[in-house]
Amino acid sequence: MRVEFGSSWTKKLKGRIERYDFEVGVLEDKVHMDPIVQGRFDEPDLKNYAGGPVRRTSRQKGSLSVGNVLVENMKRLNINILQRPFQERNSDILKFTDYFLKLVVGGKASVKRLENLLQAIVRNPILKQEYGSNKSSTADEKGFDRHLFDTGQMFRAIRAKVKRRV
Repeated sequence: MRVEFGSSWTKKLKGRIERYDFEVGVLEDKVHMDPIVQGRFDEPDLKNYAGGPVRRTSRQKGSLSVGNVLVENMKRLNINILQRPFQERNSDILKFTDYFLKLVVGGKASVKRLENLLQAIVRNPILKQEYGSNKSSTADEKGFDRHLFDTGQMFRAIRAKVKRRV
């Protein structure tokens, strides 16, 4: 059995797909708060976030915004953390694509779930430590070794937004 779709069906599907715009990154930039700094031999003041330790934030405003912290990290690593995950084929992208097509053809799908899947594409490589580990001096200063995590503010600020054009 051979199935062929006519050009009108293709145009209709293309039109439905192109109605959507996606944004991922630091969509609401805020001031980055400094971490609580402990003495050299004191036990670090840590809390749990995203499956691991992070330092608590102080009330002291940092010199950079959360978006600038992300940009500085990308410059330091020479990796675009927001684009690189989309250049590889992985299970997160396949889940997103499957769910997006379900939404486009009118199946039961929520935009919020689509945003969460898109957000996971960028956040999961950070969680899995795919961009390397901390230097030992940095890990000693923080009290843990989670690269691209200090207080969790930058990771928390990476969000996704799906917009449907009318």
